Amino acid sequence: IKDKKISEESLTLKYVDERLLTTPSIALMQVKKEIDYMFSLVKENIEASFSPKDKIDAIVNNEKIINFTNAALTKFLIKLSPSVEPSDERTIGSYFHVLNDLERIGDHAENFTDIYKEKFAKKLEFSEKGKDEVASMQNKVLEMLHIAMDAFHNLNSDNLPQLTNLEDEVDGMKKSLIANHFARLADGGCNTEVSPYFSSTVAGLERVADHLVNVGFSIINPVGSQKEFK
Repeated sequence: IKDKKISEESLTLKYVDERLLTTPSIALMQVKKEIDYMFSLVKENIEASFSPKDKIDAIVNNEKIINFTNAALTKFLIKLSPSVEPSDERTIGSYFHVLNDLERIGDHAENFTDIYKEKFAKKLEFSEKGKDEVASMQNKVLEMLHIAMDAFHNLNSDNLPQLTNLEDEVDGMKKSLIANHFARLADGGCNTEVSPYFSSTVAGLERVADHLVNVGFSIINPVGSQKEFK
């Protein structure tokens, strides 16, 4: 059964409306709830995009909500910014960056889904070894997602060093997986037609990891800098 497609015209924010502009402190709390909800949809889409069969309509619907939330909340924060206390300016700055990073992660989930659809249409598959390697990288990214989500939702910095370590591992995996793939191509152990899809998948996962680090570290630095932990 396919999910009913969402009309973009029907979309509204769940927790925020213009009336909250008169109470900036409450407005910021509601913005946090809205971003948490957006994060939950991003999480659903990333998880679904790794095995999107029978989930494509749900991914498309979530992506519409993610894009709408990003645009609508950004506009709301611009209106709210002049009214907040100086102590909250840092929080508003971090929210702008988090919204952008979450929207970009959503885009990558959509890209992974498109890769799946194109491979399916062309009856292409990664080699068994390639599948295992990609799955291993996906698991690292999911581990990062859970840490970043906990950090942002609960303002928990305890696991941020682990987030940095995982990002380093993902960076290394990108290089090693691409090298392994080309070695398989040279040995005839992989179909050359899957090459662009494999490279795009690995590169996309590495970029998702970068955005997750930014989100996690946004609780201590508005632009997601890790320098405090380097």
